[in-house]
Amino acid sequence: MKLLLDTNVLVYDTVEDSEHHGEATEIIDRAKEIYIPSIVVHEFIWVMLRLIQTPINFTLLKVREYLEDPRTRYILEPEKVLIEALKMLEEDKENVKEINDYIILSTAIYYSLALATFDKKLKKRATERGIEVLP
Repeated sequence: MKLLLDTNVLVYDTVEDSEHHGEATEIIDRAKEIYIPSIVVHEFIWVMLRLIQTPINFTLLKVREYLEDPRTRYILEPEKVLIEALKMLEEDKENVKEINDYIILSTAIYYSLALATFDKKLKKRATERGIEVLP
C-alpha cells in the first residue's frame, strides 16, 4: 500500500508515551511505500521543537530516520496540489487554519495515496473524497 503519513503519525511514533504510539509504529512498520509531503516535515519539526521541546539534534535524527528510510519518498507539493487545497478549503467553508490539512489531503488525492492520520476531521474529509484512511 502506498501510504501518505500525516504529521500526527510521525509524532505519535516518535513519542513513546503518546496515546497512539503502538498504532503509529505499526502503521509505519507495515507500510510498503511511505510518502511524506514537505508540509508534514515542516509541521513535524515545529511540533517537536516548539510543543514537545525536544533537542534539535534529536529532532534532526528523527527527520533523517523517516526521510532516509528506503521505503520513503519525500514530496514537494506541486502547484496543482496547493490550488486544489485552497479550492477544497473554500468549498468546505472551513477556517483558513485548516489549510495544512487540506494540503495533505490534496496531496493524497493528487498521488492516489491512502492516508494515515489520527485527525478525525481530516479522516472524515478524506473518506468523503474517496481516500482510503488508516487507522
